[in-house]
Amino acid sequence: MKMMLVSILGSKRNDLYGALTKILASSGYRVASAISLRKVSMPKELMELAWAGASVKVAYSAGRIAYTSTYVPDSLDELVKGIQCLMPVKPDAIILLGFRKIAADDERVFKALAVWSAKEAISLIDQLAPPIIGVYSTRGDYTRGYNSPRELAEAIIGEGRRMRYLPPLPRKA
Repeated sequence: MKMMLVSILGSKRNDLYGALTKILASSGYRVASAISLRKVSMPKELMELAWAGASVKVAYSAGRIAYTSTYVPDSLDELVKGIQCLMPVKPDAIILLGFRKIAADDERVFKALAVWSAKEAISLIDQLAPPIIGVYSTRGDYTRGYNSPRELAEAIIGEGRRMRYLPPLPRKA
């Protein structure tokens, strides 16, 4: 079984991310996420490890683990490998918030846009290679777009199942 890779792009990406992740996780799929930020904030404890010279820092508590690294992946394959190394089991889906530079031309990655306006959507579409699953515009002015983040999330999952990136029926949690 392959794994579904989705890059969510646009100024309203968090709206689509929330809908997609909730549907996948509540259906029993194992989901991993990564976000591309200009600057990453680290907890004080990890900062102390970084100041001491560690290139990989891990903070662990009873119900959570936080991980930072000075290693920045140059490719989608390196990013996916890094994410998989952190999970005890292979995820069914990896959702990327952003990552236009490494995902834009990769045909293995579903692209989905959550934007403010049609103008933003058109600008992003011009920079992306297929497959572009769909567009959700909060203004509703993108004529071929979806009416809600949930509709677009369901279309992404449907395409993932059709392409056999996701199992047809969710695993039991």
